[in-house]
Order: sequence, then structure tokens, then C-alpha cells
Amino acid sequence: MLTAIDENKKIVNLLEIEVKELTGKYFCPSCKSELFIKNGEIKMPHFAHKSLNACDLWLENESEQHLGLKKELYQWFKKTDKVEIEAYLPELKQRPDLLVNDKIAIEIQCSHLSMKRLKERTENYQVHGFTVLWLMGQDLWLKDQITELQKNLVYFSENRGFYYWELDFKAQKLRLKSLIHEDLRGKIIYLQEEIPFGQGRLIEQLRLPFLSQKLLTIPLIVDLKLAEFIRRQLYYCSPKWLKLQEKYYQRGESLLNLTFERSFIAPLGLNLLEVFDDKIPLYEFTQIKQNINLYYENFLINFQQNSFKAVYPPRFYAIMKKQKKDMN
Repeated sequence: MLTAIDENKKIVNLLEIEVKELTGKYFCPSCKSELFIKNGEIKMPHFAHKSLNACDLWLENESEQHLGLKKELYQWFKKTDKVEIEAYLPELKQRPDLLVNDKIAIEIQCSHLSMKRLKERTENYQVHGFTVLWLMGQDLWLKDQITELQKNLVYFSENRGFYYWELDFKAQKLRLKSLIHEDLRGKIIYLQEEIPFGQGRLIEQLRLPFLSQKLLTIPLIVDLKLAEFIRRQLYYCSPKWLKLQEKYYQRGESLLNLTFERSFIAPLGLNLLEVFDDKIPLYEFTQIKQNINLYYENFLINFQQNSFKAVYPPRFYAIMKKQKKDMN
């Protein structure tokens, strides 16, 4: 942690003061127990509890990455906006890494956490009127496949579809991965943009998915071996695929009779093989409050009526639907 309360009950921020200037005793703003200053060769100077037994908000040691990212983003925000580091919010009993302009909580997540804990923290911010933005450290960067935790850390906009924020401490860059889609094998595709730390106003960079911008696309490739992949999954009794096959059997059909002459890549949460009678199963995303079912519906209409060779943002499908309606 980078902040503490001194003996005069004033907040001390290690990013604003030299360690050599510190004297006296320091205490945790949350649990009020005594802290000491750690100033080693590996991690930057920071406060640590003499004992964590009395503090519910600090359950683990912060990594060099986490401390460093808090410092970098604090200094970036500070150029143009009001920012507090590790501000304790008594009504929430939570302490975001950064609090921007009094109502935007920035959480820098460098390690895995439980789905239960993620939902509790997110909903606690939201019910108290805070916007929370989760920015992911290296252990939670997107790779070839997306985990259940990562799905619940994505956000949504009409211009970018599903998007995800990453922080690269070594490269000193903020990374936006957007227009995230998933194929039937569980592999994901996305667009990637990188913003060097300190470039522009950070709060505006984080609004990028909502700003007016050119139409983005991702070209698609047909998976010529998809039918064989599904056949193998059924042969080796994959629970996921056996469950889906059972749904087809109940309808007098079989996955083995399907043809895959086009791409079956779809937005996150939408499995094109699970849409029966145009009824789309709903998937709930912890960070998303918008109605994404309309996005799914518009995407599905275009999938059924056209042979697109690329995927587009939600607003594209909405425009296509409106144009067809106006023509009729």
C-alpha cells in the first residue's frame, strides 16, 4: 500500500513524499493498525501491516507490478484530473486502487480472484453510484481462449462490441482489446490497440470505445476442420458437446449432420449452435448493464441471411437492420 495515516491523522502518500522525510508512526486508514515502511531493492517503497490479522482489505502482499502500475496511472491521471490513491470509501468498506473525479473507481487486477469476490466488489461500487473500471495485469491478459473470470471483466459499447483493458508494466502501455468474438473451439479473435503511458488524457483514453470513430472489422476464415473437431469431441465424450448433442437429439437432429461451409464465429456469450427457433440463450456479464440481447438478435439475422466474410461492431448490424426495415 502506498498511503497511510500519520500520528496527526493526516494522509501520507508515498508518491508525494520522500521516504527519508518520514518519521514517527503510521497507521492503516482502514483498520487503524500500525504499519511499517518497506524500502527494499526490488519493490518500490510501500507501507505494510505489522500484522494482517486485523485488516479485511489487505489480504495479500502487493507485487512489484501492482505497486508500479498504481504509481504510473496515478501520475497519468494527476496531469488532468482529480485522483486519489487507495482512497478508503467507508460506505462501501472498499478501497479502490485509484479514485478519479470522486466517482470513478479504478481497479488494477494483477492476480486471479474468485467470481464471487468480483461480483461483490463490482455490485457494491455500482449500487453506491460509482463507475468501476477493471484494468488487467499480466496474469489476466487475454490469450487464445477466454476464461469465465475474464468474460466477467469485459465491457461493451456499440462501437467496439465486447472489449477488455490490459496494462503492460514492462512496455509501459495501456492496451485495448475490442470486437472480441469466439469460435466453436473456444478460441477468440479481437482487435488490439496500444496507448503509451502518459499519452493524452487517461480518462479520455478509457472512453475510447464510446467515442465516434470509423467502422472497425475483423476478416473471417472458415474453419475447414470444424466438423472433424466436433466429431472428435463427441467420440471422446466431451461433457460440453454431449450436452449439446442431447439437445439436438431431442429435436430429432444431430450435430454430425450439420455442415460448416461458413464461419461460425460469434460475439462472446452467443453459441450459434445453441439457437433454436430463434430463441437466444442469455449470458450475464458482471460488468455489462446494457441490453446486449439486441446485439445478438441483429448479429443472428445477418448470420442467417448473409455470408459475411468479416465481423463488425454492434452499431453496424443495427444500421443494416434499419436499412432493411426502411426498404420494406
